[in-house]
Amino acid sequence: MILTEAAPRRRRKRGWGFKLLIFLVLGGSIGGFSWLALKKEEPAETFAAIEVGRGNLVDKLADTGTIELVRTVEVKSTIAGEVRQLPIEAGDHVVAGQLLAIIEPDPNQSLQLYQKRSAVERGQLSVQEQERDLARQKALYDSKMLPTSQYEDAQMRLTRAHNDLRLAHLELEILETKANLNPRAGQGRNSSSAGPLQMDEIRVQAPISGIVIRRGVEMGEVVASGLSGLSGGTVMFEIGDPSQMIVRGDIAEIDIAKLELHQDVDIVVDAYPDTTYAGRVRWIAPVGLKRQGSPIVTFDTEIEVVDHDPRLRQGMSCDIDIIFSRRDSVLFLPIEAVIERFDGEEDGETQNKGRRGRFITYVVHPDSAAVDSAASDTTQGDSMLVMAAAADTVAVDTTALAAAAAKKAPAEEFVLERFEEVALEIGLETSTRIEILSGLVAGDRIAADPEMIASKIKEKQTLAEAESSGDDE
Repeated sequence: MILTEAAPRRRRKRGWGFKLLIFLVLGGSIGGFSWLALKKEEPAETFAAIEVGRGNLVDKLADTGTIELVRTVEVKSTIAGEVRQLPIEAGDHVVAGQLLAIIEPDPNQSLQLYQKRSAVERGQLSVQEQERDLARQKALYDSKMLPTSQYEDAQMRLTRAHNDLRLAHLELEILETKANLNPRAGQGRNSSSAGPLQMDEIRVQAPISGIVIRRGVEMGEVVASGLSGLSGGTVMFEIGDPSQMIVRGDIAEIDIAKLELHQDVDIVVDAYPDTTYAGRVRWIAPVGLKRQGSPIVTFDTEIEVVDHDPRLRQGMSCDIDIIFSRRDSVLFLPIEAVIERFDGEEDGETQNKGRRGRFITYVVHPDSAAVDSAASDTTQGDSMLVMAAAADTVAVDTTALAAAAAKKAPAEEFVLERFEEVALEIGLETSTRIEILSGLVAGDRIAADPEMIASKIKEKQTLAEAESSGDDE
């Protein structure tokens, strides 16, 4: 009985001792990790940098516009009447002189036409009568039986009759020409008045070659004369010449100073966003206009579309980029990576309007990459040391660590002490980039946020001055 009770007590003692040993090992590991973490120094603050490269700079003005045809013509009838034939639809291509419509004139217009024809016939009869009278007067004058005054009067009457006939012929030709008359079968200019009266047809013809943009009438409609001073006439067709197209846009007065004739323009139509058409500025309005409800003064501008494409149509909306300047393969930086300073003045934007200040940036010292890489390697070494300390409990794949270290990208952030101020000479400025003429070379690394670098340097100088003043006291 005594031996049986002692064995369990020994097992219980060994169990408590084993648990105590595990607790001490874990506590030591945690304490070691904590000590290593506290021993490691906090890394210095770093700042992002970007690399100076080469590229293309384009100073341009982005705006919107609408495609229009340079030449459009409204077609009206010179004679009022009813539309009898209409062989043309909107969208059809026509050539100059092609038949667009046939109109039957109203009775009043027809009556005016026949009055002119009757005037010609009366003039012809008057001339024939005066010629016969002059022949009789001449016979009597040659026989010394007629005074000279009467013979001269007969000559004058014949001359007036010829003049009246020429005037009647001219009026009739003008009326028939502008009406594009098409006499019906059996009906001519000098047809006999005997028999039924036949009305002439008015032929409406295309004045130019192009495309029919709009057709404003239908069969059976009555149109007014285009020569009417009251209504101005009915617009039957609108024809445009697609060989010449322009983009019409409104340019704000703040940008008009840069605009010049014959400047290159890139045109992107909303319907075909993957295609860029070439254009050039062809006309700039001499007077600006202020649209209703807008305080901005704009100038109407026409841009000629150089690339002819049958897909382009009047009324299409498009984006235009008017090219002011272009530089190819030059050193450039983002506009936010350069600071413009005005010495002796705090508010450069208001007090230095129209003036140029000094342009500066902060370049990374050539040894920065090596120093920061070394700092990065030290940090990485500390991490590996911490991991090695736990090697008794966790197996570490050293091959994987070496491969990860080999793939590590070069440092793109640098400590403050590595940035140096550099004065720049700049060239072309755009809304996003700035051309660097001198002060940097390709491959230099400069601060991505120079304002922050300048602020940190100023804070450091202020702190150093305060410490120096304290030491002196």
